[in-house]
Amino acid sequence: MARTPSSAFSTHTAGAVGWSTFEQQAANDFEQGTWLLSQRRFAEAELLLRASLGLCPDQPYALNNLGTAVWQQGRLDEAEWIYRQAAMLCPDDFAIQNNLGNALWRQGRLEEALPHYRQAVALHADSAEAVMNLGVILADLGQADEAVGCIERALALRPNWPDALDNLGTAHFRAGRWAEALECHDRAIALDPNHAQAHRNRALVWLKLGDFGRGWPEYEWRLQAPTHEGFRSQMPRWDGGDLSHGTLLLHAEQGLGDTLQMIRYVAQVRPRVGRLVLLCPRPLVRLARLVPELDLVVTGGEALPAYDCHASLMSLPAILGTTLETIPARVPYLELEASLQRGWRTRLDHVCPPGPETRLRIGICWQGNPQNRVDRRRSFPLAALEPLAAMPGVRLVTLQKAHGLDQLDTCPFAPALTLLENPATDQRDLLDTAAVIQSLDLVIAPDSALAHLTGALGKPIWVPIARHTEWRWLTNRNDSPWYPSMRLYHQTTPAAWEPVFQQIAEDIISIMPS
Repeated sequence: MARTPSSAFSTHTAGAVGWSTFEQQAANDFEQGTWLLSQRRFAEAELLLRASLGLCPDQPYALNNLGTAVWQQGRLDEAEWIYRQAAMLCPDDFAIQNNLGNALWRQGRLEEALPHYRQAVALHADSAEAVMNLGVILADLGQADEAVGCIERALALRPNWPDALDNLGTAHFRAGRWAEALECHDRAIALDPNHAQAHRNRALVWLKLGDFGRGWPEYEWRLQAPTHEGFRSQMPRWDGGDLSHGTLLLHAEQGLGDTLQMIRYVAQVRPRVGRLVLLCPRPLVRLARLVPELDLVVTGGEALPAYDCHASLMSLPAILGTTLETIPARVPYLELEASLQRGWRTRLDHVCPPGPETRLRIGICWQGNPQNRVDRRRSFPLAALEPLAAMPGVRLVTLQKAHGLDQLDTCPFAPALTLLENPATDQRDLLDTAAVIQSLDLVIAPDSALAHLTGALGKPIWVPIARHTEWRWLTNRNDSPWYPSMRLYHQTTPAAWEPVFQQIAEDIISIMPS
């Protein structure tokens, strides 16, 4: 669920700085740059603020405002660096600490952001924005009770604040208090009927509870949320009507896993359109081109063909009226070429030959994309897999790529893992990984693209998941209506993975071939 730290960046005006010690030109550039920043003319503001700093380099307030101008142009890493320079010069400034916390939060670096938010609150305890921001990040870190207390305090400072009510609802959601979450989102919407983020978050509660009838239409509000970063087009959105003589452009939205989950819908869309085109991230292009209902697959940077209407893959459940009972769950809905499967099976048999010592080949992955702010909750450490590595007859085949490979360096059972490639030079893409999965008996992975890929292939996939999960895994279920071959293993205590993997080890024994 999305949560939103205050997006109102804290800036400084010339009067707060004491410009008497500055050259007048620097003061003029600062004032004009700050005014341009308030007018959202970010590129022009950046030029003038840099000019001011060129004359007087060690001005934390000019650096603070420059960081915001740079951020708003999409250069988040650079903005963080600039805020850090400002914080070094003036560590006791509330605005700088708050903005630096926001920059780190936006990058998913929650543990690093937390002390800056705490410092901002310590410096300005009566700032509703600072107190709410602290509550937001505490909710993201799984500290729901403290988060609720912070956000309620923010509401005491600023009563009837829709943003805070929305974030309070999200904190309750993280704690599994669905009724309280809905009440908060309802109150936010009553105060601001066009609060897109509150509508979106209310939709996620309904979807979590399996109320798809209300959830999917409400989820379309996400397209109007200020945080939405999806595909933009002047062409009309498809409403599910007849387009048998036209072209529909479908576009991916959110993560790779979301795309793999929703690409199943192209089979239902195909009979309604004349030509079907998919715009998707580059890592999925080769896989998507295996879907027979698609006429063309393109990726970012490539020229789009002419099209009559467009739709996000994430909007298809709403467009097609999906209910819990009508989820299209026929698997596999991704099918690979036999030659590719044979090639990877040969390689797997070479490094991990079947036999008495290898009765079960289990693919493993332990970390998703750390840039996703929920990754710290959904991913588990490689060390949690130790009970499986010690099981006779089990061979663990690592499917992990990029993120998380550093854990191999300190893992005591790393020599027992099967690596298909040298991690430093591994060139496998998702299509190759899919071919490897086809030759495995089971995959164990967190809530990530790999789990969705395995489910889409119809292969057995066991997913250890956090105590309170996102909407798609519903509540109180160990199976998934989206993937018949999936089994879910829930934490009973936040961050406690050991009992989860003990249960997985016991279940592996029950499926071990004799």
